[in-house]
Amino acid sequence: MTHIMYGHIEAARVDDDCWRLCDGTLPENDPRVIALAELKDDHVTVLWLRKRNKRSTLATFEQALRAAEKIIHDAEHRRPSRPVPIPHFPPLRRAVG
Repeated sequence: MTHIMYGHIEAARVDDDCWRLCDGTLPENDPRVIALAELKDDHVTVLWLRKRNKRSTLATFEQALRAAEKIIHDAEHRRPSRPVPIPHFPPLRRAVG
């Protein structure tokens, strides 16, 4: 199987025109697959697995690798947000009587 490293992206050939794009920063036992890229004659179709199965069409395979690298970069530099406050209601009082 052919492997290509592009920054933090590890691209592995699945068959003649399909590549698996993985996050090379994660250990082998983590879910590392970011996308599947299918090479056509004049474009590349990418199925993004980290973006809820969004599909996109790009001009070159290098653009697909850059987009995958951007996903990793954005995830690494995303700042944590404040937690969503949960409203608190006092316990119900039982009626006396």
